[in-house]
Amino acid sequence: MLSARLLRRQLLPPCSIPSTLRYLHQQQEEKLFDKILVANRGEIAVRVMRTCKKLGIKTVAVYSEPDVNSMAVRMADEAVCVGPAPSNQSYLSISKILEAVKATGAQAVHPGYGFLSENKDFCEALEAIGVTFIGPGREAIQAMGDKIESKQLAMDAGVNTIPGFLGEIDTSEDAVRVAQKIGYPVMIKASAGGGGKGMRVAYNDEEVRMGYRLSKEEAASSFGDDRMFLEKFIEDPRHIEIQLIADSHGNIVPLPERECSIQRRNQKVIEEAPSVLLDPETRVAMGKQAAMLARKVGYISAGTVEFLCDIHKNFYFLEMNTRLQVEHPVTELISRVDLVEQMIRVAAGHELPKELLGGPVKIHGWAMESRVYAEDPVRGFLPSIGRLLQYKEPVHLPGVRVDSGVNEGSDISMFYDPMISKLITYGKNRSECLERMKIALDNYVIRGPANNISFLQDVYRHPRFASGQITTKFIEEEYPEGFDGVKLTPPETEDLRVVGAIMHLKRAGFNSQISGRILSTPVEGFAFFGSLNKDEVEFVSDQAGVVRRLRAVAPGLSSNELTALAERNHLKNVGAQLAVSIDGPFGESKHVVVVEVEVENKLQRTDTKTLAMVDSEWHVVGDVDWSLNGPLFKASHEKQGKVEGLVAQMLQTLPEGFRLQFHGAIHDVVVRNELEAAYGKYMQPKPEVDTSSLLLCPMPGMLISVAVEVGQQVELGQELAVVEAMKMQNVLRSEKRGFIKSIARAAGDSLKVDEVILEYE
Repeated sequence: MLSARLLRRQLLPPCSIPSTLRYLHQQQEEKLFDKILVANRGEIAVRVMRTCKKLGIKTVAVYSEPDVNSMAVRMADEAVCVGPAPSNQSYLSISKILEAVKATGAQAVHPGYGFLSENKDFCEALEAIGVTFIGPGREAIQAMGDKIESKQLAMDAGVNTIPGFLGEIDTSEDAVRVAQKIGYPVMIKASAGGGGKGMRVAYNDEEVRMGYRLSKEEAASSFGDDRMFLEKFIEDPRHIEIQLIADSHGNIVPLPERECSIQRRNQKVIEEAPSVLLDPETRVAMGKQAAMLARKVGYISAGTVEFLCDIHKNFYFLEMNTRLQVEHPVTELISRVDLVEQMIRVAAGHELPKELLGGPVKIHGWAMESRVYAEDPVRGFLPSIGRLLQYKEPVHLPGVRVDSGVNEGSDISMFYDPMISKLITYGKNRSECLERMKIALDNYVIRGPANNISFLQDVYRHPRFASGQITTKFIEEEYPEGFDGVKLTPPETEDLRVVGAIMHLKRAGFNSQISGRILSTPVEGFAFFGSLNKDEVEFVSDQAGVVRRLRAVAPGLSSNELTALAERNHLKNVGAQLAVSIDGPFGESKHVVVVEVEVENKLQRTDTKTLAMVDSEWHVVGDVDWSLNGPLFKASHEKQGKVEGLVAQMLQTLPEGFRLQFHGAIHDVVVRNELEAAYGKYMQPKPEVDTSSLLLCPMPGMLISVAVEVGQQVELGQELAVVEAMKMQNVLRSEKRGFIKSIARAAGDSLKVDEVILEYE
């Protein structure tokens, strides 16, 4: 029996959308729906509810038992529990969703994406009880959901298609024969697939056999349909898609394109709109073909036609997604169309706004989206689970929008997709949008499960991405050995030393009450060279006798004048001298001299700056914003006449410093005085634990199979086991030759990270 309860409405902060954007809204006199049930979870459920509330429509959330305290449940007017954690017993249970619809009196259902969003049986079941499905009709869902049928329909509609074999393939040997006929490389695809699941690229017969088996198993697990087909794999393609919206009055409007070429294992990671590749003529041609296919199947609602494009701007139909896409926000921002709102209006029988029907929709600016996942990029992007101990979205920044379904204290579960949020930035052009994305990622605080923010930062910093020279093989080509962390440039490394030194001094009482005594003669630990004009500056010391503050009473000194003043008075000899090493106490150590300066301006107000010197270069740091043990360090930073923001994240306090994240790079910054640094040279690092004789589970998940036996000899690269996590199957292979000594776990066992699966002799 389902449990339904009325929840007190709680106001949640709206997603941050640039105020310059004004979306098209429905006419006030239009009749829509009184109550909509959102048959989904996470960020997409919250996203749909935001628009419903904007339109004055009451909402119903459905949730599994682990999601009882989720943001979507708290945001909805009503919430109904539909079962335990496994999706097939809750979010994929048509009967339970229908019971929730009946119990709450919802007039319509928005399916979001995934789960039942492209399930024709669900659409039919709602229709049978007189409830509106906010999406296309069941015929279109069926036609486009079958990849074999959809490709044939695309060909019939005059849409460019990729050469391939349109029949079903029953065995791995059949797949090999078809692949040999088509010519390598080939793409093995599940007929009912999507979201990167049930897909493999193969370059030879053996890869076809392996890819066919794994794709078939994934398809059966994810979609309940293991039918497979093959097509030619277009090498070095770009993935570009056309979002469209169609109404029941015969209007089909293609919107400006999205580029989704940055992918890993056929799963999109970064999307942007528009594409740097397309010219106006190609854009119009792609939109026209997308509309032709939609008209061919009688499509109504929002949908996306995906294409592969080569370097010559030839484009080929890939598939049509009969739902709202994960990456829809970038299209919303550049087209100024609230797609969820238009889906609701169309489902209620209304015509699309006149503003959209007058020709090609104008492009306004540029937008990018980062999929923020709970995964560990330096461990092969293995999924991570756990509670969000700290969580702060950068929605205070200009041009930033975050679509999420979590907040501080939320749990990332092994039962569902590991996406934490979608971080979207908007700018007047690609350059501004990209810079805003980098800044937003710097300011995004996530503590608890591992996340991919450092990897996203590295991609955005890559010259090839900045130039727009990307393909779907970008990650494969630029990270052939995997991702091993962001590499800072030498100037960035020195900036990080400065941050660590300032944080160390603040933690040690850098801003504590000082004695106020003016030094007329040197004290122990203090050295002064050169004349001192007392009318210009005065040195103040703390009780330890080390200069901490230089008070300049001359009004309006510029940053250049401050550094000149410091150099003229040889402050490099009198400041707080620290030894700062990167990557722990055994990393490269450099001296950092730090002096705080107070400048009294013309309004008799005091402006505090911090002068820091590394390798004879002065850094002027101001407006420091960091509370003791706070997650974010922010300040203004001037070096060599260039002023920019300085943002670092404190991941962990260390006995002698901090673990910091800076431009996505994670380093242990150790700060010591001269004596501590001298003694530290004689310390020995801790020995590492040898696990070379063990196969450890790299992620939380379920052990699907063990491919070896005790006593068996294995070769380098041989399959040992398969672990399923976040709906994806991961093959664990041997990293050496040897014999199997023991097997600790069996198929069906739930595994934790680093749990022993087997041991070598």
